[in-house]
Amino acid sequence: MLLTLAAVIGVAAAAAVAVSARGGGDQPAAAAATCRALSGRPPLALDLPGGLSAQDGQGNDAVLRAAERRLPAGDVRISVGRLVNAYGTAGAAATLRGLQGLDQSQPVVRLHEGLVQLWAGDCVAAEKTLQQVRSSDLYGYYGTVADNTLHTDQRPGLPIYIPPDGTPPGTVSQLQALVRKHPKDSSAWLGLAYAQERLGRRREALAAAKQAEAVDPTGVSPRVAVAVIGYDKANPTASFAVLGPLTAQASDPTEVLFHLGLLLYWRKQDTDAVAQWRQVVSESPGSIYGRIAAQLMRQIS
Repeated sequence: MLLTLAAVIGVAAAAAVAVSARGGGDQPAAAAATCRALSGRPPLALDLPGGLSAQDGQGNDAVLRAAERRLPAGDVRISVGRLVNAYGTAGAAATLRGLQGLDQSQPVVRLHEGLVQLWAGDCVAAEKTLQQVRSSDLYGYYGTVADNTLHTDQRPGLPIYIPPDGTPPGTVSQLQALVRKHPKDSSAWLGLAYAQERLGRRREALAAAKQAEAVDPTGVSPRVAVAVIGYDKANPTASFAVLGPLTAQASDPTEVLFHLGLLLYWRKQDTDAVAQWRQVVSESPGSIYGRIAAQLMRQIS
């Protein structure tokens, strides 16, 4: 169950493509905080079967080529890709009109409308559009890209809750069977939350964590799970408000300190995150939290 940094952090960010796509002169998304027209094309973020591999290459052109190879003709993602890739010659207004002529119920369309507005320097409209995508596709691929774009002060993706040693392992199906058999077992619900989370099913993971909390409302692990899986970039203080007091209330604060460090890391407060992880390693080096904290510190040092 010992996870590498890529598993702890990378899996959470995997759904987030990067609006920081490079290549072809595309502008990194770090510029999202500015309110002026940006150079280059808006990044192309398409959820494709199989994702993108090193063989596909990087940048908008590679994404569009992959879309044209893998998707059926007429798929709206191809239309979005062609419109966004023509931004340099067509201009912002024409690109936006083209996108607005596509199916507005599709998050991929609305996301790229927001990115085009952002690149055109219309930050007010871009923020409104991206907020709508985030809300309508929360935890989905396009909602995650919108969330990342709106919150460039935080790391991409969302933090992952790691359950304590002794939590039942298994597949989602196995753990669903276990909670049906033992519905009052909070540890089984946490195992299910973790299994769902690893598959990118954050909504289902949060529901399982809340079930764990419902059957064990005073337990430390269920409360940590709900705070971490329910982390909201638009309101991070809500999760910190749970973890902060728990560090003093828990008889063994290792789990709390580890996840507090993880949330601080997500907020790019690396020094504070490492301080929490050092304490975890010092007090519980052999636990899953001590082992992962040691890995994380080696990776980011």
